[in-house]
Amino acid sequence: MDPSSLLSKEQNAVVVDCEIEGTTKITYIEPIRLQKRRIVLGVFLSVITSFLFTLACSWSKKLVRQFFFKESQLDKATHIWITNNDNSNNISKLENKQNQIYFINRKLKYIYNSAMNTFKALEYDLKTKRELLQATGIQYPNKFQEEYGKCIIDIPKPNLFVYLVKELTAPFYILQYLSCFLWVLEDLAILSIIMISVSLIFTTINFLLLQNSANKLRNMAKSLAQVQVYRGQQPFYQQGIQFKKIDSKDLVPGDIIAIENKMILPCDCVLVSGDLLMNEASLTGESIPIPKIPVEDLDQPISFMADKRHCLYEGTKVLLARPTYQYVIAIVGRTGFSSFKGQIFRSVLYPKVQPFPFYSQGIKYLICLAICVLIVYFALLPRMISVGFSFMIIFLRFWDALTWIVPPALPIFVSMCQTYSLIRLRQKGIFGIDPSKSLVAGKINTVCFDKTGTLTTIGIDMFGYQLRNQSKFGKFITKNQVNYKNSLEFKLFATCHGTYEIEGDLMGDSLDVELFKFTDFKFEKHPPQNVKSRVVNREGIVLDVLKLYEFESALQRMSVIVKDKDDYYVFVKGSPEKMAELSIQNTIPIDFKKTLNLLTMKGLRILGFGYKQISQEESERLMNTSRQECEQDIQFFGLLAMENKLKHDTPYVINLLNNAQVDLKIISGDNPLTTVQCARECGIIPNGKPVLLLDYNEKEQQLSLDEIGVFEDNLNDNQSKQNSEIEILIDDFEDVNEQTLDHQQIMNKLVQHLLTAQNIKRSIISDNDNLSTSHCFAMSGKAFDYFWGQLPKEEIKNHSKQSFAGFEEPIDNVEQIKIQGLSNDELHHKLFASICLNARVFARMRPEQKSMVIEKLQQLNKMVLMIGDGANDCAAIKQANVGVSFAQSDAAYSAPYSSSDDSIDCVRQILLDGRCALQNALEVFQYYVGASVIKYTAAMINMAFGQNFGDLQYIVINYVGSLPYLKSISLSKPSITLTKDLPNESMMAISNVAVLSYQILIASIGLIINFLYWNSLEWENEPSVINGKFSKEGTIQTTLFKIIAIYTSRPFKQKIITHKIMLMFICISLFFTLWIFFTYQEWQFKVLKLHNTNEQHGRSYNFMQFILTIIVGLVMLLGDEYFIRRVFPNKQKQIKKSRVRPSMSSNVS
Repeated sequence: MDPSSLLSKEQNAVVVDCEIEGTTKITYIEPIRLQKRRIVLGVFLSVITSFLFTLACSWSKKLVRQFFFKESQLDKATHIWITNNDNSNNISKLENKQNQIYFINRKLKYIYNSAMNTFKALEYDLKTKRELLQATGIQYPNKFQEEYGKCIIDIPKPNLFVYLVKELTAPFYILQYLSCFLWVLEDLAILSIIMISVSLIFTTINFLLLQNSANKLRNMAKSLAQVQVYRGQQPFYQQGIQFKKIDSKDLVPGDIIAIENKMILPCDCVLVSGDLLMNEASLTGESIPIPKIPVEDLDQPISFMADKRHCLYEGTKVLLARPTYQYVIAIVGRTGFSSFKGQIFRSVLYPKVQPFPFYSQGIKYLICLAICVLIVYFALLPRMISVGFSFMIIFLRFWDALTWIVPPALPIFVSMCQTYSLIRLRQKGIFGIDPSKSLVAGKINTVCFDKTGTLTTIGIDMFGYQLRNQSKFGKFITKNQVNYKNSLEFKLFATCHGTYEIEGDLMGDSLDVELFKFTDFKFEKHPPQNVKSRVVNREGIVLDVLKLYEFESALQRMSVIVKDKDDYYVFVKGSPEKMAELSIQNTIPIDFKKTLNLLTMKGLRILGFGYKQISQEESERLMNTSRQECEQDIQFFGLLAMENKLKHDTPYVINLLNNAQVDLKIISGDNPLTTVQCARECGIIPNGKPVLLLDYNEKEQQLSLDEIGVFEDNLNDNQSKQNSEIEILIDDFEDVNEQTLDHQQIMNKLVQHLLTAQNIKRSIISDNDNLSTSHCFAMSGKAFDYFWGQLPKEEIKNHSKQSFAGFEEPIDNVEQIKIQGLSNDELHHKLFASICLNARVFARMRPEQKSMVIEKLQQLNKMVLMIGDGANDCAAIKQANVGVSFAQSDAAYSAPYSSSDDSIDCVRQILLDGRCALQNALEVFQYYVGASVIKYTAAMINMAFGQNFGDLQYIVINYVGSLPYLKSISLSKPSITLTKDLPNESMMAISNVAVLSYQILIASIGLIINFLYWNSLEWENEPSVINGKFSKEGTIQTTLFKIIAIYTSRPFKQKIITHKIMLMFICISLFFTLWIFFTYQEWQFKVLKLHNTNEQHGRSYNFMQFILTIIVGLVMLLGDEYFIRRVFPNKQKQIKKSRVRPSMSSNVS
């Protein structure tokens, strides 16, 4: 049967979301049909337009879609029009092969399902867990490889010819070719050749940089190895089956492979036999051993996202393999770009482009400038006609005017600023992979930190514990007060953890490792076959871990079944809140919340633990039952306190960022009170300020707004923190939620606080309002979920297009908001926006919530940098405008920046260099565009008298004078001090428009004054239109002022006196300029065609020209600094007027 007969003839198909797409998804598809007649017409248009139509098609996929294709039903379609989730578009051919209808988009194959009228990314069906346990070998691997492809992540290798064709046919280069063509017609062939050559050289250099980056990605993607595979017809668990070695690239989904020690996995697979201990640092950045167990005998489908404890991922390393039979056995599930590692590489190859207005605003400015230049052209048009220029010359000058306005090499110099920024950071141990982020980093105004491992050390120290004593907690026991370590709590500490001993070293989460060390138990190297692990101590106590449920962040706990001689226990350890949910209610101390608050207020990391004693028969039953049943009816036992100290330089760096008025936030999965205390200690929350914690009680469906007081540790330096008595730090904290505040009252208090926090005047303040600007704000993950779920529907979002950072009118309470006509949905929208802006701490946040916080801040026009070190931070790092990681492994390639050091000072360095790179790019734009306009003005003045610059004069002006200087700008180093100022990247901003326009205006006036002075004198044998020669006007005698005036130092860059390359160029230019002004050699006429003005008017002419040029330059410098910058200040937030400003005096006379 022809598969095309199954295609839908009416309704458009849709793409179904699939796990293997990762973050690079398809949002919309449309079937289209290629029109053959349009191909013939397209060829004809290309020929008659000298292939300009072909170029236009290469620039715009939408043009190709509209011209060559028409909408079609799926059964008649030849191609698919694809819209990706980053709003980019592709056209993909609709294939009909091997009884499959599919298309390929971004390395994935999408298969058509006729029954559902849907497309879905091709994924091998692993079926159910039970069927996996009965799997047999693949019989026809070639057929599978043809369908699923090779087991390799093949990063495309850039081709020089293809790259040059693509880059050199970009719109800016086409404009450059047009300029060169016009210059050839104007007898300026040498200039044209030089410009094309320079462009080719710079484009080749950029290709070499791209090739270097691509080679690194290819090396990271490589995972070629020899793998033992079974492809027989018997089930894998049969005795005597034979494995054979093959190249890993030949693996196909469904293959049965043997897993060995130290092996790096070449694909994603599912564990079906034996136990493994894996290092997943290559994907997560955390070198914590992750235990893997075989799938259970259940009639459930396998999911690589939900069943991570059974799944192995490409690029991860086997630390320890414990086979049940001959080998540890796994079944291949995903290969190539379908694997989890492949998804990461797809996101790197097809990154989501964050909008950045630098280029778009620059183009708008150039359009406005072009109008002004054309006005100049038409103003001088009568004069050019009167001096006798031919119609062809006048016509060429019109088009030449446009080419002067848009410097063709501008993108090259801007990209040079980005590249040098990455090189500077690399010298400081910060590695960047995305040059475009260099400019984005210059606009960052909000920095979000993970807590553990980012602000604090990865290591953690044991502090102590507190056990339940009947209905209340007993005395807190510090680690130094423990003498006897054979009690039940130590048996729990010795077994309920994720620590492993591998080759004599303890490996695992630092918390678990420290907890195990505290118990003085040791691992037995060769435990019995049916035991996960065995630990013993000096007193001869032997504990066997029979089953282990590893810690899962979604469940917030871990548990074990333990045998202690003839006794059997279930031990559970997790977050205190989760332990309170799992435990029998009458075993929870009545002072649970109060004690928990006191411990967390000291900045300690708190875990709860509990147990239940079971019989041998019950232990055997629980070994084969669900985790939920195993963890039921727990007796609450106590609280465990661990100390996670700040990194040594964290408070110092935070203080520097605070001084620069960067908005700082913590987004953590830790306890809210612990996170708030950490924020206080490091300085994100100022000392002395209480915090309002917004939480949500899911059972009561009630918001709570609790006030967290200020913790003051009155211990002196000589007293031990461990021996101090834990005191009550807040008043009636445990009773806050017990107040009879309904939802309406909570919302009123919340609104009142947010109004005050935003400094909006209130006309009425309720008598019981005790909230003021002295409060900071924190939010829990549950409260975040509540507000996220209450966001207005799409029609309300469309109605309220702006992001509500606050309220437009003075309001006091919810009732007043409703009087103004806001619905509940709109109210929640405004409140949620205000909360996200004002909160300093987001605690108990799941990984996806971290990303959602970043997304919300971006919707509120915040430019966000996210820094984190763990797997739970990856989504937020990718969502942020700039992401930073500490990972020392291959995980670093998923973040735009990665630091070899674990200090958060890398954030400050990235912000400093980003501001410098953005300022460099702005100066390149201002100089290059301004100089072009000024040179055009000079050329038009010359043309008005029948003269023009010559080849070598243009070369000297454009390259000898400009290239070294532009390169010097790109090499400018960042300031060593982070200030409150931010560069304004918008060239349409009044401040930037005023600066550049003022410079062009004053420089043009200077040209006119020089011209009027020249015109006031009598000149003999002056060149005319007939011979095309020109006088000395148009030389580079004012090169010095081009250099000195444009450079901006503080607050974004170091002072000019520290820029050795630029100083050297200034000295050379100064010497050459003075030489040209006051001496004359024969070669000046032979090479540059300069006339000797001293013969007719003596040295006084050149001296007067020099004085006029100095005066014009000083007017530009002083007027820019003391007039323009004050009349048109930079209105950007977090910016105040800088001390040294850019200026450009580009007199060409």
